[in-house]
Amino acid sequence: MKSFLKWAGGKRQLLRKIEEKMPEIFNDYYEPFVGGGTVFFELITSRSTLNDINQELMNAYIQVRDNPDYLIAELERHTTQHSEEYYYEMRKVFNDRKLRKLSLSYIDAGLMIYLNKTGWNGMYRENKKGLFNIPSGKKENPLIFTRENIYECSSKLKNVTILNGDFYAAVKDAKKDDFVFIDSPYDNTFTNYQKDGFTKEDHIRVADMFKELDAKGVKCLLTNSDTEFIRDLYKGYNMEVVKVRRMINSDSTNRKGVELIITNY
Repeated sequence: MKSFLKWAGGKRQLLRKIEEKMPEIFNDYYEPFVGGGTVFFELITSRSTLNDINQELMNAYIQVRDNPDYLIAELERHTTQHSEEYYYEMRKVFNDRKLRKLSLSYIDAGLMIYLNKTGWNGMYRENKKGLFNIPSGKKENPLIFTRENIYECSSKLKNVTILNGDFYAAVKDAKKDDFVFIDSPYDNTFTNYQKDGFTKEDHIRVADMFKELDAKGVKCLLTNSDTEFIRDLYKGYNMEVVKVRRMINSDSTNRKGVELIITNY
């Protein structure tokens, strides 16, 4: 089973390393910045709580879980009509629905998954008005979905708590021997997943959350950039440097980098 999304900043490159670093035994699982959910879908079998601040993203999770048949019908319709011109038409429809503040449904989820799989590099970015503005990926015959994978993801999500809010609130019920995987937007990299971005103050709040969870006996694994700022925030915890290839740097000669995996166990 794979995620139903291609998410920039996703953890596919680090998946085996994360699996190696995960605690061998834990109770409930929490992911306050779920994004595409690669770690959850491929590695986690425990009772889980998934959260992200992106409302359209978490609606997609809800619709995959609760309305897979309606969602598949939407995705089939988009697949048969796909073209570069159609991409921009659907991007406008997606943003118009956001502006009108319509109640989110399988229609919005279908649009989001379609735009995600046919836009540039799996990116989700909002402008200052909160509108999605990623250009077409110029793909002629993209694989947008498979029925089997949507149904598998739907089954896995059946008993999962799906939240849409602040990361701190998402882990408030975590207890001793639960496991929290923290994959916030990285320091000194792209952060405009939401119109307000992700600030240094937000990183400080994440570090405060990490330390509070640690004090409760919760097992925490965090990934971020290998910067002096991040190293200082998590001084005293276990850190491992891993090499990665970043896919969202506009300068293709500057896509190789290093990241930190930080644990409190």
